[in-house]
Amino acid sequence: MQHSFRNPKSLLVWTLIVGSALITTAVDAAAQFRYGTPFANSVRMRRSHHASGNQVQPSSTPTWSPTFASQANLDTPPLRGGHSAVYDSNTNTMIVYGGFDGEFNMPANPLVQTNANNSGGAFAGEWTELFPDSYPNPPARYFHSAVYDETNNRMIIFGGCADAECLISLNDTWVLSNANGTGGTASWTQLTPTGSLPGARYLQNAVYDSANNRMIVFSGEMNNGSTVYSDVWVLTNANGLGGTPVWTQLSPTGTPDAIDGNTAVYDPASNKMIVFGGGNFLNSVWTLSNANGLGGTPVWTKLIGNGTAGSPAGRWIAQASYDSTNNRMTIYGGNIDAGITSPSDYDYVAASDVWVLANANGSGGTPTWTQLHPKVSGDNNVAPVGRTYFSAVYDSTTDSMIIFGGDTIEGIYWSTWVLSHANGL
Repeated sequence: MQHSFRNPKSLLVWTLIVGSALITTAVDAAAQFRYGTPFANSVRMRRSHHASGNQVQPSSTPTWSPTFASQANLDTPPLRGGHSAVYDSNTNTMIVYGGFDGEFNMPANPLVQTNANNSGGAFAGEWTELFPDSYPNPPARYFHSAVYDETNNRMIIFGGCADAECLISLNDTWVLSNANGTGGTASWTQLTPTGSLPGARYLQNAVYDSANNRMIVFSGEMNNGSTVYSDVWVLTNANGLGGTPVWTQLSPTGTPDAIDGNTAVYDPASNKMIVFGGGNFLNSVWTLSNANGLGGTPVWTKLIGNGTAGSPAGRWIAQASYDSTNNRMTIYGGNIDAGITSPSDYDYVAASDVWVLANANGSGGTPTWTQLHPKVSGDNNVAPVGRTYFSAVYDSTTDSMIIFGGDTIEGIYWSTWVLSHANGL
């Protein structure tokens, strides 16, 4: 299996990116506003089992709607790939950190977008750059993970890549207070947990147990993909409040086939982490019980095997959201296998399909995939193009998945899109 940045052509592309300025051209197709660049993703020579999916239409029609948030408070458009994003439902604000822009700079300051779910109208929101009053601040990074403590308005970031070729992997943890831009000036604090630390990594997943203030980290890779992980770690007092944070590695029974580039969501009611895809273009679904390290021995359970008919095409670096009330996981995008075998060709395609998994935590009935076919709001608008290295957050109040940024071989994006009826109901 090959992993990101290990292909020689990929390394050449990244060297050119770092060594020269890129020409950025505006390519604005109504709602699709994006900047095109000659940036190319790292080539992933991966293979998947393809399966045709359930074409049943939901009772309500999912709809993609673009946002046109003002950028008057920014010096440059918010081009981002490889970043993280979290969502504050109290203020309807999306908080973005890290990643790379159209010239592969790694921005250091967080961004916030208000009216992220479009409930105030497509033009009601605005972008603002935060300038934390702390020192030191986290090293710039991409391919890291982030979770959010909404009660205390704190974003927690972990790991990632600190250099353009991802030769420097990180395992540090930082907390951004006043993360949504309200309640005071934003400020970074580095945590100093006790216990053995997880190995440095990127492309991992992290989920958050807000009731117990625990961050759960799963999988990832390091050293240009020469090392991949399938381990699970829990950080207690993850928001920096309530006591000294402690890292503990879990020892689950069972072995998932998912590794780097999977999606992960958390169901607080059952204390299960739900994992889809990743690795070698997989489309399997696994759950980890007792995922927060409490309640007994964690157990990996395979809900849907790789290659099962009716599943989405296997993919890497998709994004997922979870409706805990209805136990439904929604996935969008990522890289899928294009079936090209020539070593001189790219063998992946950035997907733009949307799928919903009912009974996603394995309870309440048989887990079942359904493909959604969203329409697009407005006149002469086009749906968001397929992408990878983007972010997705979920607003449970309006059942909306909010995607932002990302890239394909054509360029880095700066658009935000909202998918209504994201759970398919």
